Amino acid sequence: MRKVSYFGLFLLTMTLLGCKKTMLVQDYPGQQIPHYAQEKSTVESVEKAIMRAAISLGWKTEVIEKGKILATLNIRKHQLVVDITHDDKSYSIKYKDSVNLKYDGKKIHRQYGNWVKNLINSINAFSVSD
Repeated sequence: MRKVSYFGLFLLTMTLLGCKKTMLVQDYPGQQIPHYAQEKSTVESVEKAIMRAAISLGWKTEVIEKGKILATLNIRKHQLVVDITHDDKSYSIKYKDSVNLKYDGKKIHRQYGNWVKNLINSINAFSVSD
């Protein structure tokens, strides 16, 4: 009987941990352009890759100044805004603002991480496609 109780408690704990809906806000500094694309990369080509990657995933982009892009993702009632700074070899993605993502100054909806990681993967893919 005791084994069943411990097993039930274990299952309940794992279920509750799996239902976690927020994560710590994480910035993604120093993302390197894939090394095999760096030989021919320029600030302009990295900017182009970031813009194309973001747009392909439904982000709206705006060049704020050379080396800085504001990217906004609107999905249903949610909005995520990030700053993307870059040079010819790397880029950084930093949380800027959000709507309906349960942001409390430290934590945000767990989907934030998925959206940004998808953006990173897409930027890296577009960096080598030129």
